[in-house]
Amino acid sequence: SKATVSVLNCCHLIFTHTSKMTDQYKTFDDDACMGKVAPSTELGDFITMPDLGMERIDLHPGKINVVYFMCKFEKGAYKCNEEMSELFEEVKDDVQMVALSTDPDRGTVEKFLTKTRAGEVTDLNTGKPYRLSMNVAWDDGKKTFGMYRALCGGALTTYHAFVVGRDGKICWHQQFAQTNTPSQTNFAEQVKKAVKGEALEAAGERPKLNPEDIEEEDCEVDDLALF
Repeated sequence: SKATVSVLNCCHLIFTHTSKMTDQYKTFDDDACMGKVAPSTELGDFITMPDLGMERIDLHPGKINVVYFMCKFEKGAYKCNEEMSELFEEVKDDVQMVALSTDPDRGTVEKFLTKTRAGEVTDLNTGKPYRLSMNVAWDDGKKTFGMYRALCGGALTTYHAFVVGRDGKICWHQQFAQTNTPSQTNFAEQVKKAVKGEALEAAGERPKLNPEDIEEEDCEVDDLALF
């Protein structure tokens, strides 16, 4: 019947939309930022502890660098900080990893960093403290974030990390979220491959969406009694 066809088409549209939503966390070899020269991090206001002073840290030439954008306000993604800290502790002799907070003011970052280093930012379920072990900067005005976002074609959200090769170019990047933490991706493996000078795992090209697969009228169901 017409209604049955409409329902099937609507289900197809929902599946297509869901696949597109899943793809937002995936990295592809043809992503706009891949192979581009990584912007400097020297504009970041890196917070020294425990005096809360300021220092400048730029990308380390000739070394693998990881630039990690995060923020205090996305509490659901704090596990990303812990897992990135685990990776930092594992590779810190070979990799310079820095975190840049996109929070609106330095005071917010200072308070969050102080509480985190004191073990007061914890998993609500287990009570286990979340770490933030690497150097952390306040990205004043999101200046650095904006440069990386431009390389991504204008689409970039926290939490997000970039791997910069020894040639100073972005060789991998990964979007993180509460439901897509670093351990649920191959990010750590890609970093370790970069350190060893091995070829990174290929991700293929981003799937092209066929406009013919999306038609608004397909979701018009005349007979809801089918359910």
